[in-house]
Amino acid sequence: MNKLTEENNIKNENLEKTEFQKMIEYSVKSGGVHVVASKGHGKSRLMFSMARELAKLGRLYIFDGSETWLYGFDSIPTFTVEDRKIMFLGLNTSTLDIERYSIRNWVMVERALAKYPVLLFRLKTRKPSKRGFFVRQVINYLDGQQRINRESTVDNEASSPMSFIIEEAQDCFNSRSTSRLESEEFLTVFNEARNQREAFFTASQRLTDFSKTIRTKQVYCLGRIGNEDTTTGLKRIEKQHNIDLCRMPVRTWFIEGLEKLFLSPDWKQNGKPFQIPNEIETVWKPNAELTRQQKPASILKRLYRSLFKTGNSTLLMTGTMEEEKIRETKEMKAFEEAQNEEQKNQEIEDEEDEDFIMLGDDEDSDLILGGGW
Repeated sequence: MNKLTEENNIKNENLEKTEFQKMIEYSVKSGGVHVVASKGHGKSRLMFSMARELAKLGRLYIFDGSETWLYGFDSIPTFTVEDRKIMFLGLNTSTLDIERYSIRNWVMVERALAKYPVLLFRLKTRKPSKRGFFVRQVINYLDGQQRINRESTVDNEASSPMSFIIEEAQDCFNSRSTSRLESEEFLTVFNEARNQREAFFTASQRLTDFSKTIRTKQVYCLGRIGNEDTTTGLKRIEKQHNIDLCRMPVRTWFIEGLEKLFLSPDWKQNGKPFQIPNEIETVWKPNAELTRQQKPASILKRLYRSLFKTGNSTLLMTGTMEEEKIRETKEMKAFEEAQNEEQKNQEIEDEEDEDFIMLGDDEDSDLILGGGW
C-alpha cells in the first residue's frame, strides 16, 4: 500500500512539473505573463520557480526593489543600483529632452550585462520614476543587442530567447508613467517583444495598480484575489471557466490560453545571491585609468611639464612613450639652450655697461683734478 502511494505521489509530482513546464513554454511563446495574487498566496515562490526554468532557456534579467529575491532566490549575480547612481537632469526644456534622469555608472552596467547572462538588479531607490527609468534603459539596450544579433543570423532569428522579470511591477510602471513620452520607446520594445524572442514576466498584488497599457497585452496568471479587486474582466473569466478567484487554494493558479489550473512546484532555495559591483568596478577602474593615461596631453600641459619638471616628479606615459620622451627632451634642450644664450647675452651687456661706467668715472675725475691744479 505504501509503495502504491509513493508511486502515485511521484506520478502526481511529474504531472505537476509537466504542466508547469508547459505553462513556461506557452508563456515564452506568448511574450510573457502577468501574475496577480494577494499576499500569502505564493506569488514570489511561483516567480522563483519560473525564473529557474527561464534561466535554462536563455538569458534572464530580474528587476526587484522589494529585496525579496535578494534573500529568497538561488545563487545569482546581483548588481545593486543605488539611488545616487541615477542622477536627476533637471526640468525638461524642450520636447527633445524626454528622459529626466541619467545613469552615472552605465559603463559598469554594460560590463555586467556583457559578462552575466543571468543577472539580478537590486533597485535600492524607492522612487517609482527612477525605477522605471532604469528598467526602461536596460531593456531598451538589450533589445537593441537582440536586434543586432537577429540581423547576423542565417535565418534572421535571435540565437537565444531573452526574458525579463519585474517584481512589484506597479512600482515601476503605472498608468501615469506609461502615458508620458519618455516611455514611448519602451512601449515599442514591449509591443514587438515576440518578434525578437523576448518575454516579459511581471507581478503585482492588484491588477488595477499595474499599467493597463502593458497588462492588457499580456496573458494573465491568476491566483487568489480579493473581492474588491475583482474587475469586470476577471468576473467574465470566472463565469467562462467556472472558477472562483476569491477562493482559490494556496499555490493554485489559472492561466489564460491553457484554460486549466496548475499547482506551483515546491520551492527550495539553492545558494544565496552574491554581489558583483565591486568585482565589475575593480575591472573597470584600471581600464578607465589606462584610457585616461593613453589620451595625449594638450600642448599647454606638455609645455608646463617641460618648464616646471623637477627631478622628483614622474610622468606616466603609455602607448607612444618613447616618442613623447624624446620630444620632451628636445623641448627641454631647446629651452635650456635659449636660456643659456639669453644669460650669456645678458652677461655681455652687463660687462659693456660696467666698462662704460668706469670709463666715465675716469674722465670726470681727470677733469676735476685738472681744474684743481
